[in-house]
Order: sequence, then structure tokens, then C-alpha cells
Amino acid sequence: MENNGCCFLPKTTTMPIYFQVLTTLLFAISSCTDPENNFETRSADNLTAINTENIRGIPLPKGFNYLEEGDSVYSNWLLDLKLKKSKIVYLYNGKLKSNQDVQYGVLNIDIGKKDLIQCADVAMKLRADYLFEKHLYDQIKFLTTSGNEILFENWLKGMRWKEQGAKLVSYNIHKREPNIQQEYNSFMEFVFSYCGTYSLSKQLKPVNDGKSLQPGDIFVYGGFPGHAVTVMAAAKNEAGKIIFLLSQGYMPAQDIHILKNYTASDLSPWYDLSDIYPLYTPEWQFEKGSLKRW
Repeated sequence: MENNGCCFLPKTTTMPIYFQVLTTLLFAISSCTDPENNFETRSADNLTAINTENIRGIPLPKGFNYLEEGDSVYSNWLLDLKLKKSKIVYLYNGKLKSNQDVQYGVLNIDIGKKDLIQCADVAMKLRADYLFEKHLYDQIKFLTTSGNEILFENWLKGMRWKEQGAKLVSYNIHKREPNIQQEYNSFMEFVFSYCGTYSLSKQLKPVNDGKSLQPGDIFVYGGFPGHAVTVMAAAKNEAGKIIFLLSQGYMPAQDIHILKNYTASDLSPWYDLSDIYPLYTPEWQFEKGSLKRW
């Protein structure tokens, strides 16, 4: 099917065709489209390498220091995420993203070979990967588009979900001692298939005071289509000015990348919190009320 800029195309899953058709509005994954016909394709040969190993190495403007508010462990985990040397963004199928002018850098995170890890999925993956690494399995839980809460702890015990009409219903399978990494991978693939921006926006808590922004917060518009970007770092100077970095995934599934700031090239890739709304990112505009937190 031709990509026409809409987001009603189902992700690559094993869902039966009848279920995809029956529940288009409920289970269509709210994401964002890479409208290839609307962007000039830039040669990857013209992109230069990035001169830092991780997000922490992205230069801070003079006088700024990283914020320590909120979950400092998660903040530091995000800062230590590795970046690829290359700035090129590839799709899940190995092809180049058509628009190579939105990214400052690319995270060194495997997105797999399926068209699953798109925009909301990136936000969910970052949080879940952190919790998994810290063995905080009881906190790995997500809301599906149909309103079901799915918990990784229950998955480990053998609980599964299947389509019944326009809903998901749970059932149990006999489980021996689980392989934790394999179970996590299969759980997250299920999450990527049945959750999206709509469900993510319902799950997250609103941040009414933008000045309290923290690393790990998410700007999200839950819709069909919708979009989500994650705050990867935040910094403040002595005058109290706050700046922040953003990462995103996009549709089709592609490398997770740090966004440039088109509206302030002298500050890019940092964004200025004092002029937050509307928040113009290279491929989406977020309005007031978009900032949310786990």
C-alpha cells in the first residue's frame, strides 16, 4: 500500500487479517509517517560522523550543568547511552530514511528487522530497557490501545493475551523456568504491536508545570496519527534557564535519533524550555499539555 502520510497501516505482526480489519481504529498503532515523497532525499555520503561516544558527550552550552532533579539514576542511564559514529538513519529493512536532515546523532540501539519500533515504541523501549537492566520487573507495564494493562511480571508467570472481537483477553500457558531475556524480548514485541501514542498518552501522567521538566519525560500527542519524543537530558544555568535534548523514532521503524533544533540553530541540538510551546521538532509540532511523565 502506498504511504500517503496517514498512520492507519498496521505494524508487522502476526495478527490475523480479519482482526486487523475489524479493529483498525482500536489497534492501529498511533505513530507518525515518513512521507518519502514530501522530502528531498539527501545523500548519506554528505553526512559526517559524530565526535562523541554517548549522549553525555554532546556539548553543553557554556554555563549549563546537567539537572539532577527527578530520577537521577534514570537520568544518568539515559546520558550514558551510546551513540553511533555515523549520523545516518537506517530503516528496519536496511534502507536509508529519505530525510537525513533531522538528526544530530543516532543511538547505538538495535531496533530489529521488523517494522515495530516506531515513535511511541521508542519511548516505551527506553523506559522498559532501563527497568529491565535494573531488574525492576514489577515496574515494566503498559496500557494497550484497547485499554488492557499488561505486566511483564504476569508474562513471566505465563499470562498471555489474545484477540477476542475488538478486545484482548488473557489466558495462561504452562511455564517452566523462564529465560528472562527471551521473555522480555517477546513481551516487548507484543507491546510494540498493541500499544501506541494513544495508549501511551493515557498511561502517562500530565506535567502541568513545564519548569519541572525532567530527563525521561515525554512529549506525546496520542492520536491516529500521533507522535512521541523523549527528553534525554536537561541542563540549567545560574540564571535558571533550562535546556533539553530530545530523541525520537519514526514511521516506518528506524534508528532512534537525537533531534536537531530547527528553530534555534545556534542552540541545536538543545531546546529552550522558556519558549516551549508550541514545541517545533523537525517532524512534529507539540502543543501545550503534551508534556507527560511515567
